[in-house]
Amino acid sequence: MIRIRPSDNGAQLQNPGMGWALHYYDNVPSNYGSRLAPSDLLPDWPGLSFIYLRIPWAYLEPKEGQFNWSVVDTPMQRFVQRGLKAGFRFSCSESWMEWATPEWVAAAGAKGYRFRPGHGIVGDGPFWEPDFDDPVFLEKLDRFLAAAATRYDGHPDVSFIEIGSFGVWGEGHTWASTKKAYPNATIERHIDLHLKHFQKTLVVGMDDFLSRPGTELPWQEGVNERGFDLVVPFGWRGRSFELFSGLWRPSVKENHGRLLPHQGFDDRRVRLGHLAFDDSGRPAFEPAEFFLGNALPEGVDFAVTGASIRQDAAKHPHSLKILTRWLLRHEHPPSVCPFVHLVHPETGEESFALHEEREDDDLTRYMAERGLGLRDDSILVQPGPSAYFHAEMGQHFWPNAPVFIESDHYGGSVQRGWWGDGSGFLQAIEDYHASYASIHWWPSEFLEKNRDLVRQINLRIGYRFRLVEILYPPSLAMGATFPLQWRWQNAGVAPVYVDCFPTVTLKDEHGGIVAVWVDDEANLRDLPVDLQDPEPRTFERDFSLPMQLGSGEYDVLVSVGDRLGRPIMALPLDSEDGSRRYRVGSMRVAGDYDVQLLHADIKGDQLVLTTEWSLRCAPMGRAVPFIHLERGGKLTWTGGWIEDPPELKQFDEPGQVKVDLGVPLPDLRVGETASVLVGLWYPDRIGQETERLIPDQGQRDRRVWMGTIEAEADGKKRFTWACHESQAR
Repeated sequence: MIRIRPSDNGAQLQNPGMGWALHYYDNVPSNYGSRLAPSDLLPDWPGLSFIYLRIPWAYLEPKEGQFNWSVVDTPMQRFVQRGLKAGFRFSCSESWMEWATPEWVAAAGAKGYRFRPGHGIVGDGPFWEPDFDDPVFLEKLDRFLAAAATRYDGHPDVSFIEIGSFGVWGEGHTWASTKKAYPNATIERHIDLHLKHFQKTLVVGMDDFLSRPGTELPWQEGVNERGFDLVVPFGWRGRSFELFSGLWRPSVKENHGRLLPHQGFDDRRVRLGHLAFDDSGRPAFEPAEFFLGNALPEGVDFAVTGASIRQDAAKHPHSLKILTRWLLRHEHPPSVCPFVHLVHPETGEESFALHEEREDDDLTRYMAERGLGLRDDSILVQPGPSAYFHAEMGQHFWPNAPVFIESDHYGGSVQRGWWGDGSGFLQAIEDYHASYASIHWWPSEFLEKNRDLVRQINLRIGYRFRLVEILYPPSLAMGATFPLQWRWQNAGVAPVYVDCFPTVTLKDEHGGIVAVWVDDEANLRDLPVDLQDPEPRTFERDFSLPMQLGSGEYDVLVSVGDRLGRPIMALPLDSEDGSRRYRVGSMRVAGDYDVQLLHADIKGDQLVLTTEWSLRCAPMGRAVPFIHLERGGKLTWTGGWIEDPPELKQFDEPGQVKVDLGVPLPDLRVGETASVLVGLWYPDRIGQETERLIPDQGQRDRRVWMGTIEAEADGKKRFTWACHESQAR
């Protein structure tokens, strides 16, 4: 067996269902991709796979029932030329335009609110946001989504649609608009509305559904539990911190607004314990010795202890949750905020402050159970340890549906000093098991300043199928089978979400396909995803040879695609044929037999050929030799042995048989030629594809050329073959 172990060539792959997204519109139609020249399709942007069309509803339906689909169709058709697909978000509230929801919706009676960013609902606010539960608004939105789905649902150039109808910018919250609180039922209504119409195209929900206004937890008298998300920056490996915690009221200045703790320090903070990270970033937490108890001394407001940390190193190795337990004397409103400070263990200097991030298991399950994908568009909106918050939430989605992540506007993040080297974005790709990442900036500038980061992300994002090893025989004989063993690995952070199968193809010296075998028992969708050490899986098959396969030397190519063998996924391998097939080696296919011309002679008016046949396997029936004479490409005579025919049983078993074959000399004009060909056939299969056996070296019609008869000027006929000439006078 030939054993080949290809290496990953480090290629930055463009594959379906994964990769980078160009923000063609970023709500504001003039940002970012829309500034590109119509002919600029970013051909050198590695891993670019779709364009993101994030646009307010009002641009698409400026008047009721009158649609301007050209707003999205134009960029779609522009970029489909280089294989990109489109994703949509249609928003209903913006902080830069008055009527993101079309004004005619409000004129029809939909209730809404004027707002000013940072102030919430104000009577003279410059922007209008609908009441997201208003029946008139929902009726009009229902009709718009129905029209959009009629046009785009299931279209092969559309990858997904996000639920952008709730919240400012379509992000699933109202913090930057009205600050109005809505219950989970509102979110579920908008989810169901999208699923009602988009039944073929993926629907994507927002992580900020969980942290919108109104989701803050009030403080109950007695025991309360809270969690704090922490991203471990690469630069924190090998470092340690003291953890301190407390409660504060932002509106109170005295004592920094902090409530009085039990067993706290003068600054009203309580030591939770010691948090250390090893060189790989793995955390170890030593909680402070403190018994929470069931009662508080007179005069203090609360007690707190660091209960534990929670991390799944295999699924989200760069982030963890610090779990705390609180005992409160009285109830407090959600405006009383918990905090955790990370303090340098030697200098006592505060390194960072963590804030609580909320989870909602019920709403998360509601989305995940309905097959939604997930989008987090708040990566690196805050610095370092708070670079993102919902990695745990992402674990509910990525095994079955893709996760999309988007960074803060790159330039703004850099200006605030939070981007750093961008490694937080790479960490988020891994922790969320993301399939897509957004270019949230001017694309050429982002690429120029982040080429190495883009390369690192392209080696991790989505799926990355590696052929770890392939074993196959150096040669095959007709009538045998093709044994194959190969090992495949997914070195990406996410699965592929469609069925796909590895395929082996044989090509001849001209690049023509002569055989295709699909390993339809090896669905690479099922390959395990492991951020630390992805386990390869071994598949073994014993393929039957197709009846049309001839003998010869062939290139062996591998590919991954659909069940019919169409290559779809790019692989990190060299020697690609231009169609996503990759040459890994070669093999020989031997025929049913070989035939050699031992001697040729012209006896009177007949050409006699002494032939030796080597049969490799027992024929599937009674095999008989034949000889053909062709003139001008037309068959003029057929025959076989000339006298004392051999016992036919000599061709029933593997071995060697010597046979004299004869053919009458044709009438030829001077300079005219005729070809002599031989072969083996099954008389009882006449007219069938398998009528003739396959020779080692022969023509596509399964005949072997023996030589040429030529008429000369003196009337003689000459037979010319490889190393001998016979003449008739």
